[in-house]
Amino acid sequence: MNAVCVLKVALVMSGYVHKIFSESCTPKLEKSLLEDLRSMTLKIQRGTEEGMNQPDENFSAFAASLTASKTLGSGEIIKFNKVWTNIDNDYNPRTGIYTAPKQGVYHFSCSVMSQYDKTLRVFLCKNSSRIVAVFTGYSDTNMATLNMVLALKKGDTVYIKQDGPQKYIF
Repeated sequence: MNAVCVLKVALVMSGYVHKIFSESCTPKLEKSLLEDLRSMTLKIQRGTEEGMNQPDENFSAFAASLTASKTLGSGEIIKFNKVWTNIDNDYNPRTGIYTAPKQGVYHFSCSVMSQYDKTLRVFLCKNSSRIVAVFTGYSDTNMATLNMVLALKKGDTVYIKQDGPQKYIF
């Protein structure tokens, strides 16, 4: 089985309006949200049209997979060996570490699967600190997914790391 473990990152580059509300949408709020969405869509369209023939220096993204089952060592950083996309080469497949090229807001997503009747626990780490963990459990499916948005500074590192006795990645 190919690509089971996937990690991707995208730098959120366009400005946006963030609204938090605890009540149901009123017509006024709904109209405001639709206006914000329309405004963001126009900005994206304009940016796409203006930048069609020139690379965006501020864009960083990668998608990578692990292509074979493996028993991970204690505290091992997962090195995704199949790199599908690596714009600006900010992900290093030899180390398994992504380095932020600039300050910004980044989105990370990772899906993992463990071998049948085995478990796996991995952490998303930022600069050696554990941020969030996923555990595949003991079900027949043995899958888990994490999603996290992080504010990073230039040079911050992010990676997926195994921890604990749960170490069988499929």
